[in-house]
Amino acid sequence: MNADALFKVLSAIHPISEDFKASLEEELIPLSLPKNYLLLEAPRIAEFVYFIENGFAMSYTFREGKKLTEAFWKSGQIMTSVNSFFEQVLSMEYIQLVEKSELLCVSRAGVQRLFDKHREAHFLYHKIMNKHYLHCRARIHDIQLLSASQRFETLLKLFPDIEQAITQESIASYLSITPQSLSRLKRERKNS
Repeated sequence: MNADALFKVLSAIHPISEDFKASLEEELIPLSLPKNYLLLEAPRIAEFVYFIENGFAMSYTFREGKKLTEAFWKSGQIMTSVNSFFEQVLSMEYIQLVEKSELLCVSRAGVQRLFDKHREAHFLYHKIMNKHYLHCRARIHDIQLLSASQRFETLLKLFPDIEQAITQESIASYLSITPQSLSRLKRERKNS
C-alpha cells in the first residue's frame, strides 16, 4: 500500500506530522473494487471514508422513483456520505464506483482514534468539511444563476473525462436538465 498520494492531498489542506502519517497508515485499508460496486446503499449508515487513488465514483438518491445524481469524485479526492458518516444517521444516498477503482479507506472507529490521538486530525476535519460546504454552496449557486450550458462547461472543467465514465442520464440529472437538453447542448458545443 502506498499512501503518498493521500498524504500529498492532506498536506495541501493542512501540514501533517510524521507521527500522524504513521497512525493514519495503521488505519488505512486498501481496496481494489470493480466497476459499479456500491460503497454505500441507502438507507444504511456510512461506516467508511474513502480516498480514491485511481478511479471515479458518483452519488445519487431516488425521489419518487427517479434517480437524482448528486456528486462525482475522481482520483485524488476524499469521499463519503458526510452527514451519515459524521452524524451516524441513515444515508439517503448511494455511492457507486463507475469504473474499476483503487481506494484507501478508514473506518469510523479509525477516524475517531485519529481524532483522539492527533490534534491535526481536527484541523483536517474542519478544512475538509469547509471545502465540502463551499462545494455545496457553489453547486447551489450554479443551479440558481448559471444557464444549463454554463453548468455543463463548469462540470467539464472539473471532470474533463466525465462523458467517458458516466451515462448521459446521470450527467443530465446532475445538471438538472433532461437528457434531450443535454444532447442539444452537446451538439451546440460541437458546432461552435
